[in-house]
Amino acid sequence: MAEPRVPSPDPEAGVEADSFDDDVDSSLGDDLLSSTASLSSSIMKFREENGRTYHGYQDGKYLLPNDEPEQDRLDLQHHLFTLTFDGKLFKCDVDKGEKQIHRVLDAGCGTGIWAIDFADEHPEAEVLGIDLSPIQPTFVPTNVTFVVDDLEKEWTFSNKFDFIYMRMLSASIVDFPAMFKKAFENLNPGGYIELADKCFPLLSDDGSMVPTSALYRWSDFSIDGCDKMGRSITVASLYKKYLEEAGFVNVVETRYKWPTNTWPKDQKFKQLGLWTNENLGPGLEGFSLGLFTRVLGWKKEEVDIFLMKVRNDMNDRKIHAYLPIYVVSGQKPLETS
Repeated sequence: MAEPRVPSPDPEAGVEADSFDDDVDSSLGDDLLSSTASLSSSIMKFREENGRTYHGYQDGKYLLPNDEPEQDRLDLQHHLFTLTFDGKLFKCDVDKGEKQIHRVLDAGCGTGIWAIDFADEHPEAEVLGIDLSPIQPTFVPTNVTFVVDDLEKEWTFSNKFDFIYMRMLSASIVDFPAMFKKAFENLNPGGYIELADKCFPLLSDDGSMVPTSALYRWSDFSIDGCDKMGRSITVASLYKKYLEEAGFVNVVETRYKWPTNTWPKDQKFKQLGLWTNENLGPGLEGFSLGLFTRVLGWKKEEVDIFLMKVRNDMNDRKIHAYLPIYVVSGQKPLETS
């Protein structure tokens, strides 16, 4: 059952809607996991379905495609996060003070764009990116390595990390508490973890997104489908609790809002809405096809017709909806003698 739709109590809860007259507006050697010593043909052979391609390794675990349109969307999403963070790649204090960052894990790295940008900004660090799909570029900074593997399997790294970054993994992992325990065990004392994720359902603080709207229903259908898979898309609201239970300290949760279009009056939120619309609108098919056809039993034609209505709602500046974004960081305690 979907969680109640309650507007988040964060400091930015009252985003004001704009007035409008119309609707336009490097090599890590032994660190490679044993299961990825070489890329087999099964890893390179993608699943083809409804005109999209999906990862072949551990087929079915992740329901979003891995083709070129989706890769473009992931890179655009990276831009959205950097806008949200005022040009920064992360929020925590891992690079503050005198401690040097030596080893970084980008868990669920997608196209690898975050790992590459981090490696460029921190040439002193070795960055390892892991994903189910081999969609990362070949030519990368010498301090970056990409590996195809399943984060839900045992972690067998020979050395620990100073920073573990996880972005947009909700709906992809069955057991986040177990994942965070593995992360804790694979961090050096004083090391940091940071999670940046969406948290369904979509919300509106002024009631302008009504329960009968296609956008509202799409959000609920997405929650129900992910729940049926056992891979929650509402789990980000529990990250702070899970990190604390895993042993992390100094856990900080920050909430943001990505408006579905340019409805906000505030210029930063308006810009975020512009890019969110560019990210979600064209990406709706990728978000929905696998989940709606495989899990919810819809036909592709039914999905296509429904998504037309969802896009219309997403572009309607009278609907003041937004996607909640949670950023949660924590630190592994320093060991005492």
